[in-house]
Amino acid sequence: MDNEILANARTFRDDLGPRFTTNLAAVSGHGGNILDESYARLTVLHAWRVFVLDETLSSDALGFYSEAQNDGLTSSVLMSAGMWRPAMKSLRSMIENILHCLYFNDHPVEYRLWDAGKYRPTFKDLFDYFLAHPDISSLPENIKGVPDLKTHYRYLSNVVHSSAREFRMTSEVESLKLWNITADGVGKWNTMHKKVLRDSNLLILALLAVHLKGAARKGLREALSIAIPTTRDSAIKASLGVKIIR
Repeated sequence: MDNEILANARTFRDDLGPRFTTNLAAVSGHGGNILDESYARLTVLHAWRVFVLDETLSSDALGFYSEAQNDGLTSSVLMSAGMWRPAMKSLRSMIENILHCLYFNDHPVEYRLWDAGKYRPTFKDLFDYFLAHPDISSLPENIKGVPDLKTHYRYLSNVVHSSAREFRMTSEVESLKLWNITADGVGKWNTMHKKVLRDSNLLILALLAVHLKGAARKGLREALSIAIPTTRDSAIKASLGVKIIR
């Protein structure tokens, strides 16, 4: 490697630690409570594992779910460092892995084909499957989860591909920009994080409500109150027979 390039690379690497520290302090200064709230929402995904999924899902499906949990945490870590666009990418990946988890749990043969590299469902296929799923299709629109997740996925795909000027990290052709530590950037990410976690939980709940009926799994029904707003409670109780505890 050219000595000048090597020296620049080392300088760049050495500067990362202090810059991450500075960014974390800045983001925490005006968005620390937001980061804490995002972590709380992610604990709901873990509650699903502890109370239901570890007992009911195949190990193959759980592999996707674990990756979804990792994506959610990665998104929060990236945002705490001011890496707004990569944080949004991780939210899209979380949706992808939750869809794959639930789909392949219903389709073990297709999973074997996927594992052998012979089957790759498109995300249109996955959304169409869940939109038509008999446990979901007859539910009130505000507790289906899937239609809104599809909207979020489309929006986040635009972020990934910088399909609009508002999604770009760079401000000018000649300017590289790795960070967005503004309150506005954190706020936009937090809004999407709330929506993705809300509708992911609604999707899982629609498919697995049988495990939460009556007095069952009180801890999980308490945890769901973190991610699902009170405005959905009555529809969830009426259609799924599940009472979220607040």
